[in-house]
Amino acid sequence: MARGRYRARIVDRTVSSPTAASLLPDHPTGALLLDAAAGLAGTHDLLRLTEIVRRAARALVGADGVTFVLREGDRVHYADEDAIAPLWKGRRFPADSCISGWVMNRGTPAVIEDVFADDRIPHDVYRPTFVKSLAMVPVRPPEPVAAIGAYWATRRRATAHEVRLLEALAGLASTALANLALEAELRQALAARDELLGIASHELRTPIAALRLQVDRGLSLAPAGAQRTWLERMGRSVARLDRLVTSLLDVSRIHLGAFQLDPEDLDLCTLAIEVAGGFRESQRAEVRLAAEGPVRGRWDRDRVAQILENLLSNAVKFGAGKPIEVRVTRDGAFARVSVTDHGIGIAPEHHARIFDRFGRAVSDRHYGGFGLGLWIARHCAEAHGGTLEVASRPGEGATFSFTLPLKA
Repeated sequence: MARGRYRARIVDRTVSSPTAASLLPDHPTGALLLDAAAGLAGTHDLLRLTEIVRRAARALVGADGVTFVLREGDRVHYADEDAIAPLWKGRRFPADSCISGWVMNRGTPAVIEDVFADDRIPHDVYRPTFVKSLAMVPVRPPEPVAAIGAYWATRRRATAHEVRLLEALAGLASTALANLALEAELRQALAARDELLGIASHELRTPIAALRLQVDRGLSLAPAGAQRTWLERMGRSVARLDRLVTSLLDVSRIHLGAFQLDPEDLDLCTLAIEVAGGFRESQRAEVRLAAEGPVRGRWDRDRVAQILENLLSNAVKFGAGKPIEVRVTRDGAFARVSVTDHGIGIAPEHHARIFDRFGRAVSDRHYGGFGLGLWIARHCAEAHGGTLEVASRPGEGATFSFTLPLKA
């Protein structure tokens, strides 16, 4: 007889356990947990996390109310709730004076059939509410960081199955909270890195400017010959170093929210002529310019020049030494500038990735660079209210086009 009762209890545990039938996708509770898992895996926000948990918990156990409680040192914060009437959302209590603190301090669930018959419950706090019974489970035992509480308006005792469902949901919430903590740490680390990068880049600009002045002075005095060729080569290297430091400084400004525009009245054709002429001299590139005439607007001169310079640098790098065409036109309410090369081209599957920070479509071993130019150029265009896009196929060259609104 005893053996028979034991076997019956084993069968009952198998049926009620959330790791068996109730976790199957076609089972109602299994579908709810899977939906919660999918939502929590994609959330990057604490409010969204608590919303997913409280709604899932209430549906899983048929509760009249659910709270999500966060631990804050020796206090607990009732961060969110989903209930038929108000509970304690936004309130904080000493951890040793409420059931959520009891659960988190011990890392064990609590099931209370009658809240007014349990000494762990602060009765005065519960009397204004509908709550008669509750079940509460810790999140991330043995060192809980939160708790999930389910409440009912009638006296009832939560079943072992319902407690296990809440614990399964708490496990999902634990992972999501850990991910949020890691993301916060990563954001802090990235912010510190970008700040350091900005400081270092800013400090490097002074010696680079001095070096550039010395090279220019040497070129003004050096006659034609090997010495002048050497100085010209040094000048191109200094210019590349200056562009790299400027790019790193822009990365820092963008991520720290310090990227700003200084607009002025500008003729885009005149600016394109200046930038293209500079590339003919410094890069010895064959740049052909086509323009419709004056294309005027109010834009940041340095930033628009930076877009053009970055696109021309790419065209020189990947253009296989062939001529480069720059075209300035009007396109409805926008100005459009296109830079076309006839080099190696870009496969369609790489078109989106090349605009990402450090995004590349080719090996840096053969072509160098950090993959920042297009990312910064796109940010500059979008900061003006414009766009930057590419049209290219392998072996057929590439055309990069950016637009700028004619009116701010």
